[in-house]
Amino acid sequence: MRFFLTLFVLAISAAAAHFLVLTSLPGFIMSKAQEAIAAQGVPLNVWVATPRQTPQTQRVVRPSPDLAYALCRFDTSNGPVRITAPVGDGYGSVSVFNSQTDNVFVGDLSAGSTFTSVRIEPGAGAASGNTAFVDGPGLALIRRLAPTQAEYEVAAALVNDATCETVE
Repeated sequence: MRFFLTLFVLAISAAAAHFLVLTSLPGFIMSKAQEAIAAQGVPLNVWVATPRQTPQTQRVVRPSPDLAYALCRFDTSNGPVRITAPVGDGYGSVSVFNSQTDNVFVGDLSAGSTFTSVRIEPGAGAASGNTAFVDGPGLALIRRLAPTQAEYEVAAALVNDATCETVE
């Protein structure tokens, strides 16, 4: 009987630890990412192009050197946020991540795409059309194919026409 009680307590403890890690760790990771990005001077609701990825600029585990990245920190605590990004000539995408690191929206920015914007509403739920739901802080990320310096410069210039703003 004592063996089964010990086994039962062990199983409950393992399940509780597993649940705690799965529910706590993503939020912890995103809050640390938000803090690190803010410490680098990236303000809320502004797209910021990252430097071209080289071995010297890689801060995360192996970002693709063939992609140009831009990111926007946002927070829906003050209302909905609208994100726009121009369609480019080559491959491109925009992704929205919530505070639990879940990818809640993906838009196509490739040549011929009809993407115009995504509205990020406070709350939870599945994305519908061009509306996504994020409760509180989140990150938006643009990725564009830019294997050469010239293509990187074109992709980085497109960030000037992108918006990330709180709306009514």
